[in-house]
Amino acid sequence: MEKKMKKETYNFRKYILGLLMILSVMTVSKALGIENENIREPEKAHYEKLLQIDGKPQPGNETLDALKFPLSDWGPLMSWKLFRTYYATKQLDAFQEYEMPANSSKRTRAELDYLLELQRTRTPEELAWSLKLANIYYDPTVINPADKKFTANRDNLFYLGQNLGSWYRRENLPKTCDLLSKVIHDSMVYMIEFKLKYARPRPYVIETKLKVEQPLPHGAFPSGHSFGNYVNAELLARLAPDRREDLMNSAQEFAWSRELLGVHYPSDSEAGKIWAADFVKFLFENKQFVKDFEAVKKEWSEKRSK
Repeated sequence: MEKKMKKETYNFRKYILGLLMILSVMTVSKALGIENENIREPEKAHYEKLLQIDGKPQPGNETLDALKFPLSDWGPLMSWKLFRTYYATKQLDAFQEYEMPANSSKRTRAELDYLLELQRTRTPEELAWSLKLANIYYDPTVINPADKKFTANRDNLFYLGQNLGSWYRRENLPKTCDLLSKVIHDSMVYMIEFKLKYARPRPYVIETKLKVEQPLPHGAFPSGHSFGNYVNAELLARLAPDRREDLMNSAQEFAWSRELLGVHYPSDSEAGKIWAADFVKFLFENKQFVKDFEAVKKEWSEKRSK
């Protein structure tokens, strides 16, 4: 039995090393203007491969599997749970199932090995790039135009779609800005609900060899950066279906940057992507959203053609 477990562990590590070898030869990403040869294009294939590994708890690890992100350690994001949504009304159980791997599972171990190898091989440029993306998000509490953060906060809504062209700017698209602010606001409320429901410990709690710049005051599952940016990408792709691949690649860069920092498991990123698609699909069941979306489509037809 012991020999079998050692062999499985060896195979996991061999697999992870293989993934990173693929990473090292991938081309430099262009979607967010990355020009530095020391920043790899985000990996995508590992999600499907890791999903094939058993996510069930391993016998004799009841204490480890009972470990949750403590409610007492939550930071100010907890207050977002109290916000009312503009469009979204679905309950969490309406979203498709995505299994969160148990702490003791073989899949969690494989994911942790993947993160450790990323930590070992990441460049200073990759670390700086990831930290930059970490600070690009929409804060739904910044709603007063007199707030010095107001304009920059709304500009963050347009960061993901910047490769659409110079016309795609906050000041050029007021209806788009208003719709995005409401949609991302709603997505953040749902993100908090998901995190509270699953209370997954951060990977650096389970694997202490992972070193992070700063511990985060909320659970891991799903990744908020993944969920929010994939919601943004899914929505913009409905407006510009010809640019869907570029938009989804940009969202993936945000998601993968969190793995590079060691603050999210790959399954956190993937859950965010899957639930973002459901979230946007559900929005189109809301009459007010559809009305506002049609107004944005008209705005795009006027601005994009210039």
